[in-house]
Amino acid sequence: MAQRKKAGVSPKTIKWIWYAAFAPFALVALMLVLTVFGVFGRMPSFEELENPRSNLATEIYSEDGKVIGSFFVQNRSYVQYEDLFPADSAFHIRLDGHDMPPIVAALIATEDARFRTHSGIDIPSLARVAVKTLLLQNTSQGGGSTITQQLAKNLFPRDINENRGKIARTTKLVVSKLKEWITALKLEYNYTKEEIFELYVNSIYFGSGCYDVASASQAYFGVEPSQMDANQCTLLAGIPNAPSVYDLNVNPDLATQRQRQVLTLMVEHQYLTADQASAIQPAA
Repeated sequence: MAQRKKAGVSPKTIKWIWYAAFAPFALVALMLVLTVFGVFGRMPSFEELENPRSNLATEIYSEDGKVIGSFFVQNRSYVQYEDLFPADSAFHIRLDGHDMPPIVAALIATEDARFRTHSGIDIPSLARVAVKTLLLQNTSQGGGSTITQQLAKNLFPRDINENRGKIARTTKLVVSKLKEWITALKLEYNYTKEEIFELYVNSIYFGSGCYDVASASQAYFGVEPSQMDANQCTLLAGIPNAPSVYDLNVNPDLATQRQRQVLTLMVEHQYLTADQASAIQPAA
């Protein structure tokens, strides 16, 4: 009597399952290599990374040192990292042996909690976004971009032509994302975390025509970045996620709701205690 074959998955099928599982990773790796070698267009040179372009305003000063006017393509005024610190060290925030200005702590907690430990790309965040986007079809959680990746995007903007077809736009977006990854790694190699953050706060959009933290603090509060209090810092830190939505001059109520999220994240990542956050917490 002939023996019946055992039911199960054949070795050939298992092999193809492994091929299917690793194919996306192999494709990404291949595209990264091709991107590095300029197959999909030029990458920023080391010279450009050492001297990032920025459309800063040309400021005109009076004899007593006051700004009396500016000429600009975009409303920008550069500020050094050390000039973000409040004069009173009691208002500095310390975590893991690092002193940082309140606006820096608020932005890191909100935009990139692992900023001080990653090397430009946050793998756990990418994995989280991949699962939510591909498996759960949820595209509301953002792209998992680190502060360094956002800086790369701001310094060397994407070329996304809306007139292209959907496939062409998607391909271009993927290539642009790969370029941002590579540029982020190069930025991390060439700059300290403080230097990266300095470039970042001088290149992000805060709404109301303000493309850096100094312009935003002046436009919204009439003070220099180092003069902002905790309430102002946490309000400002919530804007870059969606400037048109959280613009203080356009949607102050939504900006306040976003501020509550910022404070929650600062407590979660131990930049503030619950009591400190409650003292800042805007009225419901």
